[in-house]
Amino acid sequence: MKKYDERETLFARVHLKKDSEEYKTFYKNNPTYKQKDDKVRGVSFRNKIKKSDKYKELFLPLNSPNKPLIKSVFLTAKDYKVNPNRVAVPKGFSKNIKEITKYFGATDVGIVKLNDHHYYSHFGGLNETVGIKNYNEEVKKVYKTAIVFTVKMDLDMMNRAPHFEELLATEDAYLDVAYIGAKLEMYLKEIGYKSQSQNGEYYLTPQVPLAVDAGLGEIGMANHLVTKEFGNNVRLGSVLTTLELDYDQPIDYGLQDFCKKCALCLMNCPSKAITHKTREVNGRTWYKFDDNKCYEVWTKMGTDCGTCIQACPFTQIIDLNLVNKMKNNEEIMDQIMKEHFEKFGRRNYIKNDLPIVSFKEDNDDRD
Repeated sequence: MKKYDERETLFARVHLKKDSEEYKTFYKNNPTYKQKDDKVRGVSFRNKIKKSDKYKELFLPLNSPNKPLIKSVFLTAKDYKVNPNRVAVPKGFSKNIKEITKYFGATDVGIVKLNDHHYYSHFGGLNETVGIKNYNEEVKKVYKTAIVFTVKMDLDMMNRAPHFEELLATEDAYLDVAYIGAKLEMYLKEIGYKSQSQNGEYYLTPQVPLAVDAGLGEIGMANHLVTKEFGNNVRLGSVLTTLELDYDQPIDYGLQDFCKKCALCLMNCPSKAITHKTREVNGRTWYKFDDNKCYEVWTKMGTDCGTCIQACPFTQIIDLNLVNKMKNNEEIMDQIMKEHFEKFGRRNYIKNDLPIVSFKEDNDDRD
């Protein structure tokens, strides 16, 4: 398989400073991105939220500490020394590693043997939050194993998508991912194995392909990982390590056929970025997706939208007995869709503000 290049991801592209040498080189080699990328370059989507000034003053600071906290736990783990007295790990310890990762807060865990193609070819320079400047640098294969995990997001908050509560849920989950990854990294170093956690601010590998290979789910029409238990209502994290373990395999529970029948993420997408057409990307089947259209909606809404996550029937929880019988069974798929529409219609949308951000605009300031 071909490697992914982090420089080609949307966030890496729009992060480039206009007319810098990196900017000129990238768009000389990739001219088709330039016009659309320039349209949203330098836009801080959080400031575009359509709320009163008082709302912004009260609630936008809820997210403000997240990046400093992620930096703190990331660097603490990164600087933690590997114990020179390595512990010999017994056969079958993968089960323990999974339970340890869940003990640290993960929802589900899978383990992958790392090959060259799992790594990005080059860094995209997205690590400034954690104090690392590495744009254009090649990513070197150092580790043998990836311990990949999910963190479930708050469903009520996600069902407010695309409003501010949805952003709270996603960003809080990224903070959880950083904490779990840092703690697991430090544990592995303590028993003598070199390790590196990955979170929303630092990646050596793209997470969705890694999670698929770890058997945590399949790629859905919105190009997210869709798990059997919680749909795409999860964020992904991983820890890369030199510890060799027993490895998991990809799963196939019939999602590709279900997505073709469902397509609720496509129908509900406010940006029309999702399509039903598939394409091969580096040896994997993905759906064609317009990341610029998606991000442009973020800059208008002031959140990271999340409607495609909310709209997925798997996010709203499907009986696992049905999921496990779904593959190659159109009758079961039809039953799942029928029950979903009866409960939620096109999407399970909570119309009113959740209590955390509900307040009266005319309240006087308190001392």
